[in-house]
Amino acid sequence: MKVYIVCPYNKTGGPRSLHQLGNNLISKGLDVYMYYGDHGQKAKTSKILYDDSLAKIANKIEDKKNNVVITSEYDTGWLLKIKNAKRVIWWLSLTYYLNNDVLSAIKKYTLDRNQSSIYVPFRYFKRIVKDKLNGKSDRFINKDKDLQSIYHLYNCEYVRQYIVSRGVKSNNMQYLCGPIDLPEHKDSVRDILKNKKDIIVYNPAKMDKDTINNIQKYMNVHYPNYILKPLKNMTHNEVLNNLKAAKVYLDLGYFPGPERMPREAVIQYCNIITANRGSAANNIDIPIPQKYKFKIDPVNIEQLCELAIRMCDDFETYTSDYDRYRAKVKNQIARFDKDINEFCNNIKK
Repeated sequence: MKVYIVCPYNKTGGPRSLHQLGNNLISKGLDVYMYYGDHGQKAKTSKILYDDSLAKIANKIEDKKNNVVITSEYDTGWLLKIKNAKRVIWWLSLTYYLNNDVLSAIKKYTLDRNQSSIYVPFRYFKRIVKDKLNGKSDRFINKDKDLQSIYHLYNCEYVRQYIVSRGVKSNNMQYLCGPIDLPEHKDSVRDILKNKKDIIVYNPAKMDKDTINNIQKYMNVHYPNYILKPLKNMTHNEVLNNLKAAKVYLDLGYFPGPERMPREAVIQYCNIITANRGSAANNIDIPIPQKYKFKIDPVNIEQLCELAIRMCDDFETYTSDYDRYRAKVKNQIARFDKDINEFCNNIKK
């Protein structure tokens, strides 16, 4: 049996999880190959994306009965070509799957920003032209009956509820969440707490720019001595070092899945403020008090900033509110191997 993992050639959270999966399957004695491609466009590379990956690179997928083909929800079109091998979707981000429906994604994008629908045709045409120029296919697994014939790995409750709504049965799915990478030399909790500074860090990747600007303006006027710092253009070690120093981590993104950065933040004993949407909306995926989850349309800038300042000034009073979330993240690391054992047993049936 050969296992093919289809993955875009791009170092982001999803590809990292796919390579972690590959390494673990190899440790179970399986023959694993990374197939690099993005929406029908095969990547031209002979170099593995991550240096610690143990998988081989495949130039083609052998569609045989005993083989397995795994894609993320981001790019399920490859599975439409598979007729004999077992097909698997690992759901890492529900939003990326929904964005495969270009027109619906653009309508939602425009609505979320309270913009006129007049922008929709222009944005739709621009996206279609861009994809055509890049040679990308718009095909993806969309029909309920097709989804029901595929084995599903879901990484959070938010995703599980969605695939259940599409008619996928419980015996055709299981939980599997890619763990975060912890630093090799972990500091003690005492040292982490002792070295915290009045720094509020945030992830700008999925946040609205106007909201970021309004937060920065409020902080500049009322709290100029506190540092508000974006986590961007950094190596993974730089991100971890900034989380280690910060007292507060702010993330008002759309939480399409469990998200790596807030999990890394809670392990580094940051007090966390999130948006109240996506996987952050429920108390299973992001188990922190609801009072730390903000409605964002529009967000109450003053209330949010004042909470962040209190979390800095009275830092250790708040840290116990995140013990449940910290325990969940540590459990994800501990159970990853066990969940993959279950997956191996299921795909061999």
